[in-house]
Amino acid sequence: MTAFARLPVNPDDGFPQAFRLALGSATYVVTLTVTVVEESLLDGGEPLVLPRPGAFMTVEVTRESPGPARTVLRRKLVPGLELQGAEVVLKAVTMIVDPRNLGAAGAFGSQVLVGVAARWVL
Repeated sequence: MTAFARLPVNPDDGFPQAFRLALGSATYVVTLTVTVVEESLLDGGEPLVLPRPGAFMTVEVTRESPGPARTVLRRKLVPGLELQGAEVVLKAVTMIVDPRNLGAAGAFGSQVLVGVAARWVL
């Protein structure tokens, strides 16, 4: 069983968002993006429980060091599904995004919980 640490996502910073992550001896840049292709989902201002038809969250993980920068994972996040990319594994637990956090910061009650673990140490 994989032991996950909490990815330091701050939903109040809004989406898209990117941050650096040190894991083992490597440094990564993690980027989370919310895509809403069905704009009617934003009509009423209700929080979006992702993924759903017409809306989803993607993650991109780029290793900055050691060695040259390299994208090791780029996928849609699905709760409960382990996503393996090179030496990292991610597992989304909760993805609830208030429409006001799309492109803007603020404490609107968005909740994003994603776990991260190393598959092996660099």
